[in-house]
Amino acid sequence: MLQAQSWAPFMVITVSLPPFLGRSEAATFRNQLLVALEQRESIAVECAEAGPLPSLWIQLLHSAATSAAARGLSVTLKAASEECRESMRAIGFDAAHSALVLE
Repeated sequence: MLQAQSWAPFMVITVSLPPFLGRSEAATFRNQLLVALEQRESIAVECAEAGPLPSLWIQLLHSAATSAAARGLSVTLKAASEECRESMRAIGFDAAHSALVLE
């Protein structure tokens, strides 16, 4: 689900992770991210309810963040649970070397 927040000096689209993180959900989610980037909007991904993220989703978020950074935008992972963060570390994700912002 996309939700625009107009209180920021630029548009930020908030995207909630779906409850099931399968391949078809990843394709839908990717399309939402692409639409936001094409509209030159930064993205906040709400993941407070998310448990561990599959590697496909981590790669998708990292790729979107890299594309966003090239456009002067950002992708922020909001309220990442410890399970979520651990799954990212487990595949070697290093937030210090990624355009993906963790809050």
